[in-house]
Amino acid sequence: MKFRAPSSPPVRLQHREGVQPLPPSLARRRPLWLLAADVCVFTLLDLRKVPARLRARAIAERARQLAPFAAAGWHAADHEGEIALWCWDETRVRAAIDAEGAGSTWEVLPEQLFFSPPADACVRAGVLECWRDGRLVFSAPLPASPATRALTLRAARLAVDAEPPELPRSHGTQRWDRRPTDWRSLAREPLAAAAAALALATLWLLWSLGGLGGWEYAREREQRSLEQQRAALAPVLAQREEALRLAERNRALSALLGPPSALEVAAEFEHLAGPRYRRLLAWEFGARTLRATLEDPAPDNRAYVEALTRSPWFERVGIAVAQRADQIALEITLAAAPAQTPAYLARDGSAGR
Repeated sequence: MKFRAPSSPPVRLQHREGVQPLPPSLARRRPLWLLAADVCVFTLLDLRKVPARLRARAIAERARQLAPFAAAGWHAADHEGEIALWCWDETRVRAAIDAEGAGSTWEVLPEQLFFSPPADACVRAGVLECWRDGRLVFSAPLPASPATRALTLRAARLAVDAEPPELPRSHGTQRWDRRPTDWRSLAREPLAAAAAALALATLWLLWSLGGLGGWEYAREREQRSLEQQRAALAPVLAQREEALRLAERNRALSALLGPPSALEVAAEFEHLAGPRYRRLLAWEFGARTLRATLEDPAPDNRAYVEALTRSPWFERVGIAVAQRADQIALEITLAAAPAQTPAYLARDGSAGR
């Protein structure tokens, strides 16, 4: 048995002179009917202020308003609200398609969608085209009459004496328009649209089921991990509660004891600094401050600071300006709630050395 390779869908080009066949390399899944620029009316619409969900209706209304035909067909390429719109005589196109005997299976598109975009302006088959960023922004027949030609060039925002290069009519295999949504595809291919919707719904359902299963597995794994951590931390939490109870008890005892008295502070000061000075000249004791002026023929500031900072009761020891060279003035900040044993009560006596 011999198998015959399936033939590619046909491609036809309709222009002002008639219809001609093209190589089938452009067609994909269905026959392709291309419309030349000389049978289309092209315009550029600015619908950037129209919301995307309302843009399809706005394009259809503008196409009906702008098309100079009793029955108009159109195609729109949407680029972020800047619409390239082709309109054509639907009656004439349908008659040409019926003459081919192919019914309504043809996909009708402007021929210019398959042109390779040039850098700027060009002339193809007597039609002036202007391109910007790879998109068509102007298309109109370029008359031979100088006056009418100047008007067309000016409408394209070109100099009236401009000579755009002549380019051949060559078709690529890819379209330069890539719209997020083809608003006419649902009307043209309802079965394909239904199949696409069903496939998307199936994928969404499978993804949802997989996500739910994954979330349930992750929840169970996190629950097991939490139980293991609770079991491991149970002894630590018990010790923490005991530590908090003891800390609260210590705070209560500290509140009863209160800050050291002036006599205790004087004993601590004398224990640490007594062997170093000759005579106490001034003594001022406050809530958390102590100021003392001592007579010392050769005062050593560093020695006094090192000796007094050994006390857990003295938070900060500073040196103030003394009146004479044989004096030293000390400014001491007392600890807010000293809980350690002072140096003069230390058993080993090391703090006062």
